[in-house]
Amino acid sequence: MEVMGMRNSTIFLLSTLAIAVLSSNAVAQSDEKPGLFATADASIVHDDNIYRVIDDLAQSDTYLRLRPELAAVGGLGKHRFQLSYNGDYAKFSDQSDADYTDHDLRGRIDFDHTLRFSSQFEAGYQKEHEEPGTLNRVQLDVTEYNKYDQNFVLAGLAYGSEEAIGRLAVNYRRTDKDYTNNELDFLDYLGNQFTGRFTYRVAPNTRVYAEAIISDLDYTPGINFELDNTYKRYRAGVTWDFTGKLTGDINIGYQDRDYDLDTIQDIDGLAYDGEITWALNTYTRVIVAANRESIDSSLEEAGGFLRTTYGLSINHELTERLKLIADAGYSNDELVFSSNREDKRYAYQFGLEYELLRNVALAVDYTYEERDSTLAIADYKANIFGLNVIVALED
Repeated sequence: MEVMGMRNSTIFLLSTLAIAVLSSNAVAQSDEKPGLFATADASIVHDDNIYRVIDDLAQSDTYLRLRPELAAVGGLGKHRFQLSYNGDYAKFSDQSDADYTDHDLRGRIDFDHTLRFSSQFEAGYQKEHEEPGTLNRVQLDVTEYNKYDQNFVLAGLAYGSEEAIGRLAVNYRRTDKDYTNNELDFLDYLGNQFTGRFTYRVAPNTRVYAEAIISDLDYTPGINFELDNTYKRYRAGVTWDFTGKLTGDINIGYQDRDYDLDTIQDIDGLAYDGEITWALNTYTRVIVAANRESIDSSLEEAGGFLRTTYGLSINHELTERLKLIADAGYSNDELVFSSNREDKRYAYQFGLEYELLRNVALAVDYTYEERDSTLAIADYKANIFGLNVIVALED
């Protein structure tokens, strides 16, 4: 089994380069082969700005990080199931309040009822922290990361197989998110999301689709405000796979975030996301990604903001055992509730990964993050150095 590649050190880069993967894909069947899988990524990390604050308040620290992943994939006849656990644990040398223990547990069942009808049921629980600086909230006096509990259930139904010329899929997802520290109760919400998607095959490896996603978000009321809103997205897109050399999924459409309170400004307009992977040859792969979406603000008495993100990732095998990884991400946040603030985010990562054994790899990486804001106290810069040992096992 090939060892899993080095995972990015920042959530920002991960979200940038995984946009298309995270996009709603109604009732997609799993391509995982049956078996038991396990990986563990142990790393020593030095971060010169662990809370992502202005330079004068920046605190540096070194911490030990462990990220285990477990998965079981099986089937009974045409039906398939998956169970997975992802952990993320960090122990800081000096700032013990920054320690965190994240858990992500999920289960999924795919039923293949007939040649045309299939269904999917999924549930999950997350106990996680937010990477500082990823939202628009400025927390200069923070001593521990924002933490939350989240659970979700999903049910979906599809008419038409993955190989059919036409396929119609619908699903429903219910999400309950609760913050557990830093007085962020007003960001707790209960979300109900409905998705409908029609896919049509225009060529053996090319499909076009139309999709509608409607989310109803019910937030816990603040003292004098609440963020309740309905978020609608309508989009059309195309997916393709040209003999594995060039694959992609891109779409464009319209978004509308309508807040219940008249005092909060609504957001509507252009929306898009996509990812293209180009295998230049057997040892070089390039990924480009783009996304434009609206996000609820984490500030009191404020609505949402528009985030436009672009990402580039290059993976190049220098030798059979040595791999070079370079990532770059850019994001622009337009705060619609304030014409005086705009945030630009930059993230770069460079790393090397060496396959010591068939299932053991060593990796070293450097990451740079920056937020350049028109609000001076929102600026930050961070340099992160990591040394990793990655072990992968499969049954």
